[in-house]
Amino acid sequence: MKKLITAVFAACMLMGVVFAQEKVYLWPNKKGPGSEKLKVTQETVERSKIPGHENRAVSGVTEPYFEVFKPSANVANTKKSILVIPGGAYARVVIDTEGYDYVKGYTDAGYTVFVLTYRTPNDGHKNADLVALQDAQRAMRVIRANAEKFGVAAFGVGVLGSSAGGHVAASLATRFKEETYKAVDNADKDAKGEWVSAKPSFQILVYPVITMQDKGVHAGSRKALLGEKPDQKAKDAASCELLVNGATPPAFVLCATDDKSVNPYANAVAYWNAMSAKGSKCELHIFPESGHGFGVLNAYGTASKWQQMSIDWLKTYLK
Repeated sequence: MKKLITAVFAACMLMGVVFAQEKVYLWPNKKGPGSEKLKVTQETVERSKIPGHENRAVSGVTEPYFEVFKPSANVANTKKSILVIPGGAYARVVIDTEGYDYVKGYTDAGYTVFVLTYRTPNDGHKNADLVALQDAQRAMRVIRANAEKFGVAAFGVGVLGSSAGGHVAASLATRFKEETYKAVDNADKDAKGEWVSAKPSFQILVYPVITMQDKGVHAGSRKALLGEKPDQKAKDAASCELLVNGATPPAFVLCATDDKSVNPYANAVAYWNAMSAKGSKCELHIFPESGHGFGVLNAYGTASKWQQMSIDWLKTYLK
């Protein structure tokens, strides 16, 4: 039996299948703040059209968590890590295509990866527009509080987000000081009573949703996050391109010209413009094709090289 298990594991590794070493719930009582009384059931729906490849969407999350993937055994541990936030139009978490599929490329390069399954605003949570950001902030703090255990540098933790997950990631990068929830333990506040920083060391944004302004907005994400008719104050508060400043961490941003879902010029390009205007380091790649939601398996042409390009960027600028 032991030989059979070993053979199955080896075969899975050859196919690029990855296994989490640990699952960590973000909140002490599992349910996040404002979700305690919800009767929502978490569901996972398989949507794959590719034989042998899963493309699951998770919804109804009230007990958010991240899964830990440590660097591959045959490579040097860089001690740096990446919190991966999948997309899903703020209605679901696309856990494979924009989560697990990214793991092997980064763990093979020596990075620890944390894949986040977070709450989305469409399930009746209190402060629904904040729950995803709450989970992202809390995840960053839990990782830092347990950095030694995870084998990572406390302040070498970056964030990667795709599509609406890119909006969560960019919100974390621009709103890391915002107190979106009350501290629950010493992962949130240190011995002096100061908030532990939720600021990511870097950000990688993959065909991201950025703006909540009328022009170029991804309507489905905005409706899920802010409601049917948000006022201008709400739109401004959630438009990441308006929140960039000199303290915003370095960014690697990518999109495709033929993206018909999330306007690349009003989102990815607008973010690059804002970063450049504030003197914050940002590298932008606009690929001629691949559309939206391509992850790593469905990218083609030069876009198929984006993950390795992001690794090269990390090695060059975040030593």
